[in-house]
Amino acid sequence: MDRIGWSMSAKLQRKWFAGELNYITSDKGEALSVNQDGKPFPPDMIDTTMFKLDWILKFDRAKIKYEDLTRNKIFTKKARSVIVDMVKGTQPSQYTVDPWELCGKNVHDLHRRWQYQFISVDSNGGEKFAMLFRGIQWGNGRFMDDLYGSLGAFAFYLSLGKYRYTTYVDRNSNVFGRIEIHEVCAYMRDIFTFYDRSTESGSQYLGHWNHTGFVVLVDAIAIGETTKKRGARLPYSKNGAIENWTIYYPVYNDSYRDWQLKHKQGGDLILYSDVRRIYFNRPVLIEFDFDTGEIL
Repeated sequence: MDRIGWSMSAKLQRKWFAGELNYITSDKGEALSVNQDGKPFPPDMIDTTMFKLDWILKFDRAKIKYEDLTRNKIFTKKARSVIVDMVKGTQPSQYTVDPWELCGKNVHDLHRRWQYQFISVDSNGGEKFAMLFRGIQWGNGRFMDDLYGSLGAFAFYLSLGKYRYTTYVDRNSNVFGRIEIHEVCAYMRDIFTFYDRSTESGSQYLGHWNHTGFVVLVDAIAIGETTKKRGARLPYSKNGAIENWTIYYPVYNDSYRDWQLKHKQGGDLILYSDVRRIYFNRPVLIEFDFDTGEIL
């Protein structure tokens, strides 16, 4: 990966191979970040320093999604409802609450307790196909990029930042809640795993590789989508030549899982970027009926 200029992908791969044995075994485990022992990912398997938002946002498709999240989807009706449900059970106070500080500036804790909105990048079928199509178009696959090589499908998230939560009673003795939001926190999160979901018939194809780089083959994509049978996965000889540098070997998600089980090493990771705090010159107000939670 270093040879083709994918420095972040190479760095992440080295961390994965060097890590302790840690992998996801079920759809539920992926959703809850629970490993093969039924336990949360160990702290060593949670990385918060490798990826920076500034680097991620250099890629146009990521920047477009981030701006859509922070401009158009930041306070949708559903997002506001999630915030109300999250805050309603806390103690009203005249003082400002800072979740980032309450979590000790730990983004993993912030995400678990205060996350309320997100947007996915390169995650749906169309986006994945578009990236693979780019790989097919160039003989060495390099129309693809370091962002896809490292993070694949990932998401940007929003968590609640500084806010003030108070209540008031109207003349009819009805109780209402008021949330004044002064900031939100934006960041990237990804689970770096080679787990194939139960709904998938095959194992995700990751390209044909050798020490010089990789190529993407249409037939291999189809095989990965339809079957887990290893016998259908064949090496590829570029231009028909049988030389060390012309033969490429197929790599699928379960190739990594096989390596893990054989060597008792290799760790799936939870990845976070740095946190960007988005401040509002005028607080965003959410008022709601305290009894029903209905937003006014």
